[in-house]
Amino acid sequence: MPISFASTVQALTYTKVADYLQTAALFKDSLRAYADFPRFDLLYGSTLVEVEVLPWEVHPWEKADLATVRATSCVTIGSTIDRELMHFLLTENRRMRFGAFHLDEANQVLFAESVLGGENMDLMELQICILSVVTIADTYDDIIAERFGGQRAIDRLTPPRVVPSP
Repeated sequence: MPISFASTVQALTYTKVADYLQTAALFKDSLRAYADFPRFDLLYGSTLVEVEVLPWEVHPWEKADLATVRATSCVTIGSTIDRELMHFLLTENRRMRFGAFHLDEANQVLFAESVLGGENMDLMELQICILSVVTIADTYDDIIAERFGGQRAIDRLTPPRVVPSP
C-alpha cells in the first residue's frame, strides 16, 4: 500500500526529507524507509532515531497547509515510572533548548524534537534536529537507567553476547 499524505505540503516535505537522508553521508548507510507510512528509521552510532513527516493540523493560521518533521529516539525501556522520574524529566525538559522528554503508550522514555517542514524547510535544521536527538538520547540513557532502572534502548536492540563455556 503506498504512503497516504494528508496534504501536498506533507508530501513535499516527505520528498525533501527522503532525498536528504538518502544522500547525506551521515545517515544514508543506516536508513530504512517505510513503504506505507511517511517514516524513516536510522541508526547513528548506537542510537536508533525515528524520523516522521506529520501534518500539522491544529495551528494558529486559518488557511495554511503545514507539516512538521519529528525525530524521536527511545531512551530507556522499563524504567520505574514514578514521581521522581517525572520530576527529573520535567526538570531536564526545562533545561533543553529544543526537544523534550516524554513517555509513549508503553511507558518508554523517549526524547523528541521537531522542525517545520514545507518548501522552505532548512536541511541544516533537520540535520541538527536529528543529531540533537541522538546526543540527548545517548547522554541520558545511562543516567536514567542507573537512577530509575530499566534498560537502555540500545541494549534491547543488541542481542546479548554469548560466551562459550570452556
